[in-house]
Amino acid sequence: MTYTESLAQPSLLDLAKEGHPQAITYWMNSLLAPQGVSVQVNQSPDRWLNVQVNFHHPKRKDQCLNLQQRLVRFVCYRLWTLNSASIHQVRIIARQAGDRRILWKQAVRITTPATQQSSVLALSPSISTPAPLTFRLMRILFISRLTAVSVILSCWWFYAQLINAHWIHQNRLATSTPIPLDPPPTIAPSPEASPSPVPLPPKLQPSFKMVDVPEQFRGKVINKAEALAMPKVVALTFDDGPWPNTTEQVLDILKEHEIKATFFFVGQHMKTYPKIAKKVADAGHALGNHTEHHYTHTLDPQTAAQEIESTSKLIFETTGIKTKLFRPPGGNLESGLADYAASKGYGIMMWSSDSEDYYVSTPVLIDNVLKSVTPGGIVLFHDGGGDRRNTIEALPQIITTLKEQGYRFVTVPELLEIEAKQTPLNQTEEE
Repeated sequence: MTYTESLAQPSLLDLAKEGHPQAITYWMNSLLAPQGVSVQVNQSPDRWLNVQVNFHHPKRKDQCLNLQQRLVRFVCYRLWTLNSASIHQVRIIARQAGDRRILWKQAVRITTPATQQSSVLALSPSISTPAPLTFRLMRILFISRLTAVSVILSCWWFYAQLINAHWIHQNRLATSTPIPLDPPPTIAPSPEASPSPVPLPPKLQPSFKMVDVPEQFRGKVINKAEALAMPKVVALTFDDGPWPNTTEQVLDILKEHEIKATFFFVGQHMKTYPKIAKKVADAGHALGNHTEHHYTHTLDPQTAAQEIESTSKLIFETTGIKTKLFRPPGGNLESGLADYAASKGYGIMMWSSDSEDYYVSTPVLIDNVLKSVTPGGIVLFHDGGGDRRNTIEALPQIITTLKEQGYRFVTVPELLEIEAKQTPLNQTEEE
């Protein structure tokens, strides 16, 4: 195989995105093998993707059972990041290695932009056959007549404008007065009169808004605010927007409850929906950088820099906001993105409460948040990247319940300012 032919071969990740079971198997095993877990993936005749999970620690059967929700969450999120139109129904089956008995089994549905697009294409009507010759001739004649009428009307309008301009010019010449030869006498200013003060130009204000983090948090990874006397405040964050309908529905809910939140935008989505991004900024919410393409795998330094810098520039050009908030896609701190962001003084914003809204039902989503929220916490939701109806349904109940528990809602920069006022700078540097 020549060098050129090798470059033309699809990568393992590309094959996995196409839904190739063997590629998904290799990819998942590369992630889970260090944990003593192996995976075998195959496609069933009913289009379900079967993920067989094998635990290789026979003496830890109880622990394997306890890992069910964490492992399901991990598998679902990793499959979701592939954004494949072939992956939408997943059946996860867990076994002890060497034992055919099933420890547990769970079926889930994963919705990504690719699956949504494929469903829309499937519902769209087929391409119609060419119109009959008679109809096409009639259409050509009709368009030709319209063109001729348009040309005639344009010529008539242009002629009318010339006539009107000529008449105005003649009228002005007839009524004009002769120009005086001597200039009018000038009036000397009175010695008592003082010159009026010349008004100073208004002070120029910055043409952009800065979303910054306190100095002690720049380049740091933050899961929550942990000051000793932290009040009952919590920050709601939304990833992967802007997104049609969903982001605007989230904005309506937040406005109804008089809440400000923090949105981490994906660059590609901002290019597609710039008006929605501007609407979020105009509503007074804080904005953060979530990279241009939402890559979750390891990147070289140049690509990592491009992912962050291009999105930062796009946020500024679209909304007029410069931000120092960054959230790595998938929470992956080892991809090279977090390292670059830290070197540029970004606050690396993670979370303390995961709603898991990318695959769980509305009741489970609500329970995930309410049981994990603590003062100073950061809650992870998604307003983009797929079907977010469960998030829209759960959000009002979560907000109402937390308000009843005495919580107040703030943006991430406000949360960090609260902690900064209670934490000395030198103490944070020592940590």
